[in-house]
Formats: sequence, C-alpha cells, structure tokens
Amino acid sequence: MNRMIWPVLALSALTFVFGLAVYRAETQPIAHDEALEYEWFLDGSVSHVLNYNPANHVLFTLLAKPIVWSLGSSELTLRAPSLFGTVIYLLAIYLLCRRLFGHGIMLFISVALLSFNPQILDFMPAARGYILGLAGLAAAMYFMARLAKRGEFNPADKEWKWGCALASISLALSVAANFTNVVSAACLVLTFSVVALGGLRPLLKITASKLRQFAASFLAPGAAVAFCILWPYLIQWRMAHTIIHFQKASDALRDVFNSSFLYKWTDDVFNSLGAVPSGPASWQARVTDLGVYLLFPSLISLVAAGILLAWRARRKSPSGQNGQCLLFSGAASASILLILFLHLAIHIDYPFSRYCLFLIPLFTVSALLAAREVSSRFPSQLLKAFGLLLAALVLSDYALALQIKSFRYNAYDVISRDLYQAIASDARARGLENVRVGGTWWYEPEINFYRRRYQADWMLEYDIKDRSYWWQTPNSLVPADYDYFVFLPAGDPGFTGPRIRTIYRDAVREVTVVATGK
Repeated sequence: MNRMIWPVLALSALTFVFGLAVYRAETQPIAHDEALEYEWFLDGSVSHVLNYNPANHVLFTLLAKPIVWSLGSSELTLRAPSLFGTVIYLLAIYLLCRRLFGHGIMLFISVALLSFNPQILDFMPAARGYILGLAGLAAAMYFMARLAKRGEFNPADKEWKWGCALASISLALSVAANFTNVVSAACLVLTFSVVALGGLRPLLKITASKLRQFAASFLAPGAAVAFCILWPYLIQWRMAHTIIHFQKASDALRDVFNSSFLYKWTDDVFNSLGAVPSGPASWQARVTDLGVYLLFPSLISLVAAGILLAWRARRKSPSGQNGQCLLFSGAASASILLILFLHLAIHIDYPFSRYCLFLIPLFTVSALLAAREVSSRFPSQLLKAFGLLLAALVLSDYALALQIKSFRYNAYDVISRDLYQAIASDARARGLENVRVGGTWWYEPEINFYRRRYQADWMLEYDIKDRSYWWQTPNSLVPADYDYFVFLPAGDPGFTGPRIRTIYRDAVREVTVVATGK
C-alpha cells in the first residue's frame, strides 16, 4: 500500500494540472501573441501557414490549421493543439520520472517540479508551440533514459533501434514546435551519443561500423523528419530573427529567475503584469540578485558535481544510474555553454525565459540526479532533509503562483474580450453597421480575433492608428473618423467635445475606448 501512495499522488497532481490547463484554455481571453498567431498564419489560405517569422511556431500552426478550419475559431479550438501537447508532456514526465526515480517520494517531487513550474503552467493552454516543444523534449528524454539504463549501444538489440528512432523523432518535433529548442536537441544528441557509445573517443572513429550503425539508428530518423517539416521555413530564416535585445547574460538570468520564482511576488501592479522590471532598491530586485548570483550558480555547481561524480563512478563500474546522470547533467551544462558560445561567436542575443524553457526540465532532472549521486556517496539524513526542504520551498513558491485569469507575459490581454464586448454592446444599441474601429497596435489582433470568433459582420477590420507606434494600417483614417477608437496614454488622440463618449476604461492597463458619435 505504501508503495502506491507516491504514484497515486503524482498522477493526481498531473490530473489537476491538466484540468487547470483545460479550464484556462476555455475561459481565458485571447492573448496578443495567440491572436497574432491566428491572424498571421491561421486566418486565410493554407499558404499562410508556410510563412515564416519567429512568431510562427511551425508544429503548432500545422496542427491548428485543420482544427480551426473544421471547427471554427474560438479560444478552445485555437488552443486545442497545446492541450494535446500538454497530455504528451505530462505523460512523458511521469514515465521519465518513474524510470529515473522509481516509485518513492522522489517520483512525486520530480513530477511536481516539472509540472507546477509557473512558466510551464502558463504555456500549457497558450496557443503557441512552447508546450509542444517541451512535450517532444520530455518524450526524447524518456526514451534516452530508458536506453541509458541498458548500457552501451547494441545494434543487435531491437529496443536500442526503435528507442533511438523515437528519441530522434521526438527531438525533431520539439525543434519544429519551437526553433530555439535546437540548443537542447543538439546538446542531448551529443551527450546521448557519448553515453551510448561509451565515451568521446568512439565519436571520433568515423569509419567504425558501430558509429555508422548508431548514426543510422539515432541521427537519420530525426534528420529526415526535421527536413520534411522544416525545409520551407529554413530557407526563409535570417539572422535578424535572432534579435532579442538581451546583450548581457545577467539580464537573461534575471528574466529566467523572475519568471519562475518571482512570478507573483510583487507589490508593483505593472511588474505583476510582466511590463517593467522591479525597482533597483525593491525587495524583489534583491531577491532576484540572490537568485542570479547565488542560487543559480549553486544549481549549476550541483549539476557539475553530479557530472564529476558520475564520470568517476562510470570509469570504475559503468551503470545505468551514472549513465543517466551524465546524459542529462551533461546536456544541461552543454546548453548553457552553447548559448554562451552562440552569443560570443556570432552575436546571437541571450534568450528570454520563454525561449529557453528547455532549461527547466533539463536542470530540474539534472539537479535531482546530481543530488542522488551526492547522497549515494555522502549518506547523511541531515543532507537528505535539507534537500527535501529545498524541494518543498520551491514547490510552495510554484503553488502560490497558481492563477487562472491571464498569462503573465501577456497579462494586459486579460481585458481583450471586455474591450470587444464593450464595442459590440454599444454598436448594437445604436444599430450601427460597417463599424470602423481603430487605435493602438496592442489590441489590434485580439479585437480582430473576436470579430471573427463571434462572426461580427457589422464590424470592419480593426485599423492600427497609433502615433506612438512605428507602423499604421495602410489607408487608415484620421482618429476622429472612426466610430470607436482604442488608445493608451502614449497614443491619446486628444478627443474633446459633447459627441465623444468613453464606453470603456481600465485604470490599471490605462486603456480607453471612446465612441466618436459619428
């Protein structure tokens, strides 16, 4: 009976997380990035799916197009591929953690850490490719962990062959869902090859039959799948797509730390909306400094210690346990080094937290495996208690960040449906047709999405007409000629007169909708 407690708790946690994702997918207003995904790639002919820019998460749009085309546009149908990715991700992390940590308390802790992270929870329902990318990554990690337990690559072993193929294809799908996952995919390919072939030296023996057989089993299937899916997009890729504006590693680390650990801990309402960084003298900034300069280096040091201990143990007596630690801890460390190399060598900016979500499963699993390596060599009840306390603190912070109203990085969009409904109610009351709506760029895709979602034939396409923005809709009107105008303070058109009516205003987000009385 005691053996079943932790698996049951782990499965209960996963069921709760999936239910939360479905509820959010059904109820949350559409966010800016989701609406852009729909407007640019899904609303229109099939050819739009093949247009590439960083907003096109290829695997997501390929899955979403037939769903939206057949079932119509709604929050739930648009987000359906992400919910499918959520199922795969949750199933994969359960199988992965059971494979790595057995059926004890570590199963529950590892599953909870991988499923309750605030960023991962946010992207489970979001109509983007992030959770699909994590699903592919988690599936590949499971197949690799399974094979690493079996020792070195054996071309005569059927499980090695199909396991390698499935891991490779999973990595290819992960990259197709989110191009930035190529970093984690490359690092996992490297470390898995080292573990599977028994060291670095076999990788240099290009003519060896074992290496050729391994490449045919592991590299070829994923390369073929990736090429078939991605070649129309790769020919459109340009270096300009890598511009992020994080030139310092510390800026990226702050963003990563705040997104996971200071997700909701702020008294600054704009910070809680993901709008501006914490003030330099605030307690949030001090906690972030603690994370960037102490906690993150400690985490990386723990993972490095796990690599060292597993490497030394493997030289004496190879085992599946130290192979798994080398595989994932090595990939996590290599990901950091590769990001640094890309920045220094070809000046690719450091990533936002959502662009390197792959670090969450890699470092979570690596830290737990490294802690197991340390614990096995330095058995101490005090050390184990400290580790459990630390995991409990992290999980408590994750749990306190639970929310169902908005995505943090797009929290301004929590009112997007309200904006549309305010315009629709006023227009119906006045019996208006061919309604012209214009204004700020920020809410353009959201209002256009709801126009299609509710089949609002009485409203024309929303125009961007914002003096604070660098682009406006061609042939747009002057602000006073619109029936309704949506603006933020920076784009305030300065309307006055008795015919101007404010029909909606949100003081927190400082957005106003006025009816011009035309």
